[in-house]
Amino acid sequence: MRYFFNYVCQMNSIRKFVILSVILVLGNSFTKAQSTYLPINSFTNYYTDHLDISGNSIISNTSLKPFIRTDINYISNYIAVVGQFKFGTKVHKIYRTKPTLINNYIYYDNPEFQSIDSNKENQREYYPANTAWYKFKKSIYAYPSAFFSIKNKDLTLIINPVLGFSGGKDYRNSRSTFQNTRGIEVRGRIDGKVGFYSYLTENQFRFPNYYNQIIDSTGVIPGNGFHKPFGSNAHDFFMARGYITFSPTKHIGMQFGHDQNFIGNGYRSLILSNFSNPYLFLKINTKIWRFNYQNLFTQLTDFTRQSADGKGVKPKYFVNHYLGIKLFKTLDIGLFESVIYDRSDSTHKGSFDINYLNPVIFYRAIEHNLNSSDNVIVGMDWKWNFKKRFSFYGQFVLDEFVKNEMIHRTGSWVNKFGVQTGLKYINAFTVNGLDLQVEYNLVRPYTYTHFKQSQNYVNYNQALAHPFGANFKEGIFIAKYQPAYRLFIETGFIYVMKGLDSNNSAKHFGGNILTTYQNRPNEKGLKIGQGVKTNYSIFFFNASYMLYHNFWIDARANIRAVKSDLAKYQSNTNWFQLGLRMNLDMRNYDF
Repeated sequence: MRYFFNYVCQMNSIRKFVILSVILVLGNSFTKAQSTYLPINSFTNYYTDHLDISGNSIISNTSLKPFIRTDINYISNYIAVVGQFKFGTKVHKIYRTKPTLINNYIYYDNPEFQSIDSNKENQREYYPANTAWYKFKKSIYAYPSAFFSIKNKDLTLIINPVLGFSGGKDYRNSRSTFQNTRGIEVRGRIDGKVGFYSYLTENQFRFPNYYNQIIDSTGVIPGNGFHKPFGSNAHDFFMARGYITFSPTKHIGMQFGHDQNFIGNGYRSLILSNFSNPYLFLKINTKIWRFNYQNLFTQLTDFTRQSADGKGVKPKYFVNHYLGIKLFKTLDIGLFESVIYDRSDSTHKGSFDINYLNPVIFYRAIEHNLNSSDNVIVGMDWKWNFKKRFSFYGQFVLDEFVKNEMIHRTGSWVNKFGVQTGLKYINAFTVNGLDLQVEYNLVRPYTYTHFKQSQNYVNYNQALAHPFGANFKEGIFIAKYQPAYRLFIETGFIYVMKGLDSNNSAKHFGGNILTTYQNRPNEKGLKIGQGVKTNYSIFFFNASYMLYHNFWIDARANIRAVKSDLAKYQSNTNWFQLGLRMNLDMRNYDF
């Protein structure tokens, strides 16, 4: 066994991840029922917010996204099914309410857990039983959210097409835009104990002008990885996500694959968001009593523009511990620590440091023990629901600080931190389906950065947390309204004040987290907005009508104005677009 362990330690990082994950699976022969996760931007999240704030949710910690479908299924049963529902030792009486905002969508969106509706037209036996055509016919839209499905004691399989077609125009820049997305989603369970998920799309986009400027400056499409030119000023890229899930015990769930994660209850996250490209990870989620403890071990990509030697992409690593505590029924507190590191020197050559597989100990202690200088960030988040209408939430992240500098408020560059606070108000002013949200984010200069560029809080040249990086203040106002079951309207206004680097200066003012914190203008007296002061005003409006389950027709408008002390940063965008999408979440352009 000792020789095997030494052999594993000498492997490269990918092989270590695979071997260790297989050991974890095979080492636990008896697993509990398992399922896949909702897409991270699923429309269901709108409903789970309602349920959580109104006091009806049984999700143990709403900060950890995406949600697993087994939890969502319990919610749908609690709302939509007549009978009794047992949660823990308590038996609830269940009443079916009229099919309005919440119950039907969640119920029909989880066919893994629902019975076939024998009254559906496509269930009628037009063809002789037991023929291949009859069996195939019964599998097509047997459930509203499953194009093709198989359900028996050994296998649950759901296959859906993924489609997105849209066209629009950026009127300020006389630029036409379009989207052409085709793909497939496959998910299911084997023996009711191992879940699997795969999502593949081929995409062609022509983005509005400001979005192309972002792509030109970073070399990547936000939220995606490799891309190539397509036609005139357009981009072609492939999106792939996939994973397996399993539960070695009743209270422990595991996920291994390639996807995104989000930590927080806000519109933005200062801890971990889904802004960057998907990545390889192993996630262990332990839920017991009032605790929810999540371990996340990931391999990220240190992307630089391809150099002459072709070495523009290298591995780096991100590990995170998050402990959520439900102090009371309506109050949640979460504590986290994260570390980003690489081992790209001549002795380690990019290997995963197995010391960080420790699921409990503080990472700072490991860092000191290794005599390393990895990038460690700690902090907390919170959520307090009150009056069954309001949710007060926030986050605090601490990158570095010196106590005396903090107390005396010297504006030292080493005091790197970020703060978020926000409020949600559901069914506002007694109008059913009207939700309001306000949020404020603040991040000090140089937060998320490191003296070693590869250890910045970045994946594939994209922020792991907030899309504006650091050295900014942001105010957000969002209104959502669902006047009818099939109609959803969202509008929002975002204002950001950010400090950018000047045109020809070698000084780094702390807003660009893609570079190091070297070449600072001063050691003290630094403030948010230093450098080239730039103001962003972003207005967006989205209206979606559901023609069939998860088949939407969309109309959207984005108005974006950037005013800066430096002319090259100034821009204006008035963009309008119409489109259709099927089993596809709406893409965000809010930065």
